[in-house]
Amino acid sequence: MIIRGKFLYGEDFTLREGNLVIEEGIIKGFTNEREDIKFNGLIIPSIINAHTHIADNCIKDIGINKDLDELVKPPNGLKHKYLKILDDNIIIKGIRLAIDEMVSLGIRYFCDFREGGLKGVKLLRKALNNRRIKAIILGRPINIDVSEIEKILFSADGIGLSGANEYNDEELKIIYNLTKKYNKIFSIHVAEHRGAVEYSIEKYGKTELKRLLELNIKPDFIIHGTHLSDEDIYLLKEKNIPTVLCVRANLYFNVGMPNIKKLMENEIMLGIGSDNFMANSPSIFREMEFIYKLYHIEPKEILKMATINNAKILKLENVGLIDEGYKADLTFIKPTNAILFSKNIVASLMRVEKGDIINIWWNNA
Repeated sequence: MIIRGKFLYGEDFTLREGNLVIEEGIIKGFTNEREDIKFNGLIIPSIINAHTHIADNCIKDIGINKDLDELVKPPNGLKHKYLKILDDNIIIKGIRLAIDEMVSLGIRYFCDFREGGLKGVKLLRKALNNRRIKAIILGRPINIDVSEIEKILFSADGIGLSGANEYNDEELKIIYNLTKKYNKIFSIHVAEHRGAVEYSIEKYGKTELKRLLELNIKPDFIIHGTHLSDEDIYLLKEKNIPTVLCVRANLYFNVGMPNIKKLMENEIMLGIGSDNFMANSPSIFREMEFIYKLYHIEPKEILKMATINNAKILKLENVGLIDEGYKADLTFIKPTNAILFSKNIVASLMRVEKGDIINIWWNNA
């Protein structure tokens, strides 16, 4: 397969026009041979959404302006009460509609914090059947029971916890040690809102992150980091722990904004997620736009968060770039007004809407 077009190529997202060779789903570089497909728009790496709660699609905009804990804290948050009484078929339908929306937004991979124990993982697996997307599923046990946790780990890609404050030290160690025993991903929400930080300091005398690390629990990545202390940021750097940002969700829930510039100054690897479907569309283009306009960060750094960084954080091999040896996971942007006449093509990507995207196309290897 040879595709002719304009590509954002390599780690610097250099705009490069030419005939790109793809063999067995792998990018081989450019050629002078005649193309099989010609595309007049822009071709970029497929977008990755590194944090979702996808079943929330069934309960959009419940509890507007309620306190975050009141709305989403397990097991008695308002969203959990709603999800418990919904028919499985409704949940599966909601998940499938959410998946279809992500595909239409150029998303090739997403990482879901799947609540509801083993059943929750199985519902997502069922919904994914024949869908054009790949999920990294992080399950969550209902009970701290070794057998239950192991069953989740056999079916999922790891564990994704709501927060450290919901577990005692021994429970956290059990969950983490089992996750690592099976070489799976362990992730957790950290410092999402000020109340969680204050509670942790009051009860344990330390922040959530410091408590985890002193228990010899090193997350593969954390979510949010809205209220990280200077010491927390130092620890993230020292332990090489990435952070997945969800800025629109932070604004929706009125919990504040992460200090992205300080995280970048400390060379913390940053990824991007859209978080709860009840609050946001899953558009990573919108997430990038918010970061771009709120923080005035170099656009290439923001696109890197959504592609190569998210791929590294989620342990996706040879994904996230258009470059030799990488999988041909591509998103096609139509030659619409969003990108025409652009003087900074990566910055112009922040304008892209669903209608500007043809669809994702990827390797079949």
